[in-house]
Amino acid sequence: MKKSVFYYLFAVICTVCLFTACSDDDDDDNKILTVDNIVGTYPGDLDVTLAGTEVAKDVAASIVVTRVDDSKVKVSLSNFTIPGVLPVPMTIDATCDVVPSTNELKLNGQTTIDMSALGMGELAVVITGDADGKELDLDIAVATMKVVVDFEGRKQ
Repeated sequence: MKKSVFYYLFAVICTVCLFTACSDDDDDDNKILTVDNIVGTYPGDLDVTLAGTEVAKDVAASIVVTRVDDSKVKVSLSNFTIPGVLPVPMTIDATCDVVPSTNELKLNGQTTIDMSALGMGELAVVITGDADGKELDLDIAVATMKVVVDFEGRKQ
């Protein structure tokens, strides 16, 4: 009887050892992101506030991110309009520095936009945000007008 219990216990231990899975070595959660991971087109929505007051919500837009070099990308928002607020289509093109952060890349850049058609001349624009290769979250701020555009998009 003792021998059969011993053999049974031995068989159980061997079975457990043989069917124990090893961890997956392809852990995508800890991969190092590069500029190339965030290049692409990000359709999404943007919300616009003027002096802290929301003037537009869930406006469909698409931002294109292209590679400049290993530490810079170009962010482009083309033919941007806000019905009733910004009737003239505008384009924002900015070169942004890309800085690695935990599980994402931080984007920071500045550019100017030509608002001469509305009698405002050129205005400074500051762009900040982050991207993880799947999603892009940007704030586009025009400080002199107290305008902040918050964009959230998902890579195509």
